[in-house]
Amino acid sequence: MSAVAPALTVHRVEVLDRHRLLLAGRGAGELVLEGPDGARATVAAVPAVDGGDAEALVDLGALAPGAWTVGAELEPAARLPGAAIVPTPGGLRRVRVRRGDDGALRLDLRAAGPHAELAHVALHDGAVTVEVEADGERLVARRRDGAEEVAADAEPAGPGRVAARLELAPLRPAGVWDLYLDDRRIGRHLDDLPGKRDALAYPVLPAGDLEARPYLTVEDNLSIRVAPAGTAPALPGLSIGRVSLRRRLLRPLALAVHHAAVRLLPALAGRERDGDDHQVRILLTHAWGMGGTIRTTLNLAEHLAARYDVELLSLVRRRDEPFFALPPGVTVDAVDDRREPPRSRLARLAARLPSVLMHPDDFVFADATLLTDIRLARRLRGLRGGALIATRPAFALLVARLAPRDVVTIAQEHMNFRAHRPGLARQARRVFHRLDALAVLTEGDRADYEAMLAGTATEVVRIPNAVPRLHGGVAALDAPVVVAAGRLNSQKGFDLLIAAWRRVAERHPDWQLRIYGRGSERAALQRLIFEAGLQERVLLMGATRRLGEALERASIFALSSRFEGFGMVLVEAMSRGVPVVSFDCPRGPSEIVSDGVDGLLVPAEDVDGLADALCALIEDPARRRAMGRAALDKAARYDAAAIGREWEALLDDLLGRRHAIF
Repeated sequence: MSAVAPALTVHRVEVLDRHRLLLAGRGAGELVLEGPDGARATVAAVPAVDGGDAEALVDLGALAPGAWTVGAELEPAARLPGAAIVPTPGGLRRVRVRRGDDGALRLDLRAAGPHAELAHVALHDGAVTVEVEADGERLVARRRDGAEEVAADAEPAGPGRVAARLELAPLRPAGVWDLYLDDRRIGRHLDDLPGKRDALAYPVLPAGDLEARPYLTVEDNLSIRVAPAGTAPALPGLSIGRVSLRRRLLRPLALAVHHAAVRLLPALAGRERDGDDHQVRILLTHAWGMGGTIRTTLNLAEHLAARYDVELLSLVRRRDEPFFALPPGVTVDAVDDRREPPRSRLARLAARLPSVLMHPDDFVFADATLLTDIRLARRLRGLRGGALIATRPAFALLVARLAPRDVVTIAQEHMNFRAHRPGLARQARRVFHRLDALAVLTEGDRADYEAMLAGTATEVVRIPNAVPRLHGGVAALDAPVVVAAGRLNSQKGFDLLIAAWRRVAERHPDWQLRIYGRGSERAALQRLIFEAGLQERVLLMGATRRLGEALERASIFALSSRFEGFGMVLVEAMSRGVPVVSFDCPRGPSEIVSDGVDGLLVPAEDVDGLADALCALIEDPARRRAMGRAALDKAARYDAAAIGREWEALLDDLLGRRHAIF
């Protein structure tokens, strides 16, 4: 390796689409790669679009086979991908990313063995049918750690395609069985999705007194795992509308303790003192986590940092590296850092006790402890002047009661007026009048909150979220792909979308639904996919930092939420020129989507209507493209600079008035 100084300190490596390697970390400049026979390649390391991290994209197809050393410093805890198969102009390559003995980042590129491209897997009771885009005579299952083989004859299934039915009962003993067409490994390598092991999942099938589960390996090859019956965990059902017995029993006690605790807050309230009108603090749950509120909060903080001293107060911190890059020029501090246990015995005890200051009807209650309460109360009492923005109702209630009077207090409502639990809504009616301002996302919420706060000094303003900067370009709208995105929970209604896709798949089996996000309902949604037989047509893609690139490869975006605070993901899709099909749920979609112009609105929770609307755009490419052009125009209204100016105007007005008083 040459003496060129590393341009990048890498903490994350990913394989993107079909041929690129992403190196993410800190730094900038020219990244040098040295390969076999003195070969060299250079790649620019440039700041990422969402700030903070730098990124270098290595075109794997441009590198000669062999071992390459990357001129980057690899952090000790850097996340490295498993081996992957990528198509290049010279054929399929096996790519392995590893840490060398000297700690350097190394790439091993080798020609992959001959393969047969997997087209389709059909599941039966006790058997599996595999369709392959190649000519061949036999489907062969070979046990990975033994010499056993089970074969089935392949029959023509169309031009250049064969299929074979493999009975599962003969796959003995238990273990992993790799599938071949004659002597070629069967794999799915020529689509645009690397790393399909989790996204393209198959259910467990009976195999005599054993059970078998087809799956794609880390290299996207097809294998079957055979194990004793009953060893695979059962997939749960959906928990929509369910309230646990523990919560039902403990909620009254938690509310009683909470109400008693908040009565003591006036005694803790801070006193007026000289403050800094250029200080803006934003209180959120987990700045290092993922989610729409976190992303829009980081986006707002980055814009405001150009004029104010901005500090993000994260209630908790659980991870070293943030999911989203933290904005430059913004101070980020954790109130309760959970990465190491508290040192004192008293603090360890408080960390095991539930919160008494967070309202039990706000979901943040589960994230907080008594130790969190104590640390947050100290932070709020110590504030001096400036403004404090609370991003959850529980935070707003606490800020309204506890912030010193010389601090401008603003609640930012990310959910709609009617979505909160009754106890939380009652407290908002009693306490929100102490706030200086309440910022909501929709006109409907502004009207509702203005009625609730009529006769008080609290100013209610509508400021929608700004669309964040995304990777990727404008979608061509010619791929047979529909994208959806959001946390995998009951609110987002992906169970309804899967039910609708069952009808879509009957009419358009070549189209695929890709759902991006993670959450508590993943396993239950996977069960719905299995039960509907949609395992190759509905993919749970997991969380992504590069939603823009996923949208660039889509032709339609679907939103199936039961309710929304706004629906920023609709604007994100529009910013890539993707038309949307959305439930007209409360609240947000009807204020974003112009029905029939840049998307289609369907009555809330109308599964058949959602399926029909999706099919309508699938079947009319010209209409899709026209709506995509209109979607780009609509997204421009939510530009970060324009939305940021609205926040600046609100802060300037409130801080100016407070400065005149104090």
